[in-house]
Amino acid sequence: MENELIKAKQLDDIDPFKPLTHLFDMPSNHQGDPYLYFNGNSLEPKPKKTEDALTKESITWGKLGVRGHFDQEHPWISYHELVTTSLARLIGAMPEEVVAMGTLTANLHSAFVSFYRPTPQRFKIIRLAGFPSDTYAIDSQIQQRLATLHDFNGIYPFNLETAVIEICPDDHGYLSLDTFKKTLEIHGDNTAIVWIEAVHFLTGQWFNIKEMTKLAHQKGCYIGLDLAHAIGNVPLALHQWNVDFAVWCSYKYLSAGPGAIGGLYINQKHLKDFHGPRFSGWWGHNKNTRFQMPKKFDPILTAEGWQLSNSNIFSLIALRTALDIFDQIDFIQLREKNKRLVAYLEYLIHKTLGDKVQIITPKNPDERGCQLSLHIKNMNEESEIEKRLLNQGVVCDTRGHLIRVAATGLYHTFVDVFNLVEKLKQVI
Repeated sequence: MENELIKAKQLDDIDPFKPLTHLFDMPSNHQGDPYLYFNGNSLEPKPKKTEDALTKESITWGKLGVRGHFDQEHPWISYHELVTTSLARLIGAMPEEVVAMGTLTANLHSAFVSFYRPTPQRFKIIRLAGFPSDTYAIDSQIQQRLATLHDFNGIYPFNLETAVIEICPDDHGYLSLDTFKKTLEIHGDNTAIVWIEAVHFLTGQWFNIKEMTKLAHQKGCYIGLDLAHAIGNVPLALHQWNVDFAVWCSYKYLSAGPGAIGGLYINQKHLKDFHGPRFSGWWGHNKNTRFQMPKKFDPILTAEGWQLSNSNIFSLIALRTALDIFDQIDFIQLREKNKRLVAYLEYLIHKTLGDKVQIITPKNPDERGCQLSLHIKNMNEESEIEKRLLNQGVVCDTRGHLIRVAATGLYHTFVDVFNLVEKLKQVI
């Protein structure tokens, strides 16, 4: 494989997008040796500037106390607004459609309170089996409506089994647009919400959200998105695609740290004349009268109207520091670099590991982001492959028989990809 190593070095030399590894603290073992870190789809490494930014704000807290909300260059009372433009750019939205708040699952609940309003005609939710937290949250939303209806009327007009329609992908987890379309043809007239992970957490498939949105709206359904594995990974255009709402976390491809503050998108068409239910809190109230403490809720006429409480400032600082990196780069150029890295990873796996590994992520670059999901053949659920990889200096995510590898141009090189496959070869 010496020739391949030479090729990898050459690819690094000629590539127009140079990695920004120097901006990150890359994880290392107890001896201080850096890992081959391909686990950004679970938690990205820490930007080096995060520590100083947090320390600076901690000092401000010590000096100003409660006056830090008002008496400084970036008052805490409006600090969340500092990341709005950057987030809007990454998801392709208008700034008024975006707010940094809560966590992904909490934001999902807030959005479903507003958009899941079952009627005798429309009570179903179409979804692809995805990340378990989404499943639990959506099931509980349906159960809450059913419990309320039963308590009030003494009946259950539908049940969880009839309300949830799971789209059936093929045996490899691939969901074709045609399968999605057929599901809508059968259930669309009775569906309230279509819920899709823009990039599937397990298979890495990037769905055709533009067409899915068009099809959902033709059937009169709302469409909502989980962007956890999409934001910072693939180019998005939620406003242009007319997506109704979306939620995300910021600790994966956005590098905002463990448990980082999440985000919520509400399409502009729902903002100014929204009369439906919502979870309300004082941070979503009209800013001009918020501290007058009026009895009646007067929502801000942007996505901020869904914000419940004042934000975790330290989490926002970490997010802002990470977004500064994205603000300095051309995201489309990063996307093109990621495509080259993933294509090289795919090539090496086929060449080096052959039929020992099956890639279940779509081969089409326009149907995937940074992640390749690898099915390791003859590997059982009890396999210690993650531990073995760690012993080889490799950090990536394993889920049962799958290894999920995320290669990003932010801090990976072609040589990194080559070394990863060499380690995989030794372990497998």
